[in-house]
Amino acid sequence: MKFKITFIVFIILVVSLIITLNIFFQKSYETEIAGQVNRQQLLIARAVSGSIKDFIFHTEDKAVAIAKLIGLRGINSKGLCKFIGYTFAELHEESPLEVTVFSSKGDIIGCSKNRFDGVNITKFLMAKFRSLKSGGILFPDMLKRSKNLYLITPIVDKSGKFAGGLLIKISIHDISKRFLKPVKSGRRGYAWMMNGYGTLLYHPTKPEMIGRNIYKADKSCYKCHQSFKTEKEILKTKDIGYKTYITPYGEDKLVAFSRIKVVRPNWIVCVSIPYSEVTENIKQSMKFYSILIIFIFFVTGIIALIVIIINRKRIKAEEKSLYMDKVKKQAKKLERLVSERTVELSSEKEKLHALISSIRAGICIFDDSKKMIWHNKVMNDWLSKERIKNFTLDFFKDGRDVSKKIYDTSSGNKHVQEVLYLDFGNKEGYFQISATPLYLPDEQAILLLIQDITDLKKAEEQLMHSEKLAALSRLSMGVAHEIGNPLTSISSYVQILKNMDHNDFTKDALETISKQIQRIATIVLRMSGFSKSKTAKIKSFEVKKLIQSTIDITRYDRRTKKIDIQMNMPDNLPEVYIDEDQLTQVFMNLILNAADAMPEGGSLIITGQSNDKEVSISFKDTGQGIAKNHLEKIFEPFFTTKDKGTGLGLAVSYTIVKNYGGRIDVESSPDKGANFIVRLPIYESK
Repeated sequence: MKFKITFIVFIILVVSLIITLNIFFQKSYETEIAGQVNRQQLLIARAVSGSIKDFIFHTEDKAVAIAKLIGLRGINSKGLCKFIGYTFAELHEESPLEVTVFSSKGDIIGCSKNRFDGVNITKFLMAKFRSLKSGGILFPDMLKRSKNLYLITPIVDKSGKFAGGLLIKISIHDISKRFLKPVKSGRRGYAWMMNGYGTLLYHPTKPEMIGRNIYKADKSCYKCHQSFKTEKEILKTKDIGYKTYITPYGEDKLVAFSRIKVVRPNWIVCVSIPYSEVTENIKQSMKFYSILIIFIFFVTGIIALIVIIINRKRIKAEEKSLYMDKVKKQAKKLERLVSERTVELSSEKEKLHALISSIRAGICIFDDSKKMIWHNKVMNDWLSKERIKNFTLDFFKDGRDVSKKIYDTSSGNKHVQEVLYLDFGNKEGYFQISATPLYLPDEQAILLLIQDITDLKKAEEQLMHSEKLAALSRLSMGVAHEIGNPLTSISSYVQILKNMDHNDFTKDALETISKQIQRIATIVLRMSGFSKSKTAKIKSFEVKKLIQSTIDITRYDRRTKKIDIQMNMPDNLPEVYIDEDQLTQVFMNLILNAADAMPEGGSLIITGQSNDKEVSISFKDTGQGIAKNHLEKIFEPFFTTKDKGTGLGLAVSYTIVKNYGGRIDVESSPDKGANFIVRLPIYESK
């Protein structure tokens, strides 16, 4: 009797222990599964936000490229609407876009629709368009008032002048419909989105709530939320994460989110799923296993009670069998987890590859023997076939032996940054080299980031040239004043002496002195003209008449006697708005320079033409040409290759043309002559 009571008590204790352990393991397993679901939803949220970012970046790149093409093509050219529609056809298939082109005055001159609703281009955007540089792009902060996303970029013509703007409207609803609506998490999970101000931008089950703000919630907003504490915490989080919240009907929900920082205010993509759906299968399985274990326990207990006396070894074998079953279950669970982690690693690898491909700089890795073991597509495009075969760190050798500094980073754990002029075969120019040690599993390597800064170097050189001109302008005013006064006195006394009677030697000497004084006066006059811009006589002039009058003047110069000057100027050239004397000085300097380049004779062809924005006058000679290393210096003050030159003629001409919004271009090579092209903006009468 005591044995039966003890056995019953033992059975009750064991069953209670099994139920307790079952509940404990169920809660633990539910927590683990919830964590996995949260991480899975976080991957979905990051993938969706990444897709939206890529779409916006793609649209940005497309807008900037098209704006540049329109600038080169001409904003008033025919077929602009058709050109816009064809160019944005690909993006329009992905998500409907509205594209509009504005002139510099704010007039709509081309669009993908007949009108562009909701935008006052004159008052709202023209200031922003003009503030952007060529290739710049801006997202106007209109999301508080609009359900659309706006992208703008300026259109700059060939001369660098602001010509208008390109504006693209993207419907937030279309973006949500494409990227968020297809997202499903389980049977009842879905994706929704709000902005950084707490305004709901998209919700698949509550479309009537779109546009409502959690900080201005009313009674209707609390039908599906007890509070908006979770959403407010999400708004305070910078990047990604996941939260839990409780609905009014008492059901927990899991929500993972990822922030999109491309727009202002930021967008936040959220993916939510009911907690009950996550744990539903677990509860059913645990209930079934609990009943099954209890049943097996009772059956095993009864059989054990009968057989325990007969065969103890059989009981041990059954216990071992149960243990092996548990091991197999754990093995299967581990196998499933390994498979999931493999998929996650594969996804991360694809994202890393996409990131590396999007970087517009050369990236390469060198091993300890200085040999390149990996490079990205940009480096593949830069390097010629001959260079890429045996490309090593020794390529970066120069007078400072930069390659040694780069190689030393692997042992000294240092960061090296240098600027070099390099020729990769398919691309050459100035490049910034950044070297960082890289620790691989089997060896130590060096990572190089190579950025093309050729345009930046040219901009720095242009800035230095402008600073030289400004400094010389201030200097020349003082020099002209200091030399001019005593020179006037000397000239006066020489004139008095010339009027007196002298012998032939004295007369010749006075004549020579007079010529030299006149030469000094000419230099002073040029320096004075270089430092002062005359604007009192600025008005519209015909270029052809100015060229003809300049040629008539220069024909009296002995240097032009052996030169055949030909003029090919159409009668319908547009007028330019300049000072007649200053532009005549520019033309005269270019003609006399051409004559100096042809001491044995030759020909000078002066050609004029125009487009919608400027008039260009070409002075092409058959002289000695200009050396390549002199081309970048010829417009610098006091730079000259002549024995008796002052080096001010081209510098003064450059300054005069630049002051009128134009420029002077030069094309030349040794022994093949030179071609100076003066470009001036067309005068537009008001």
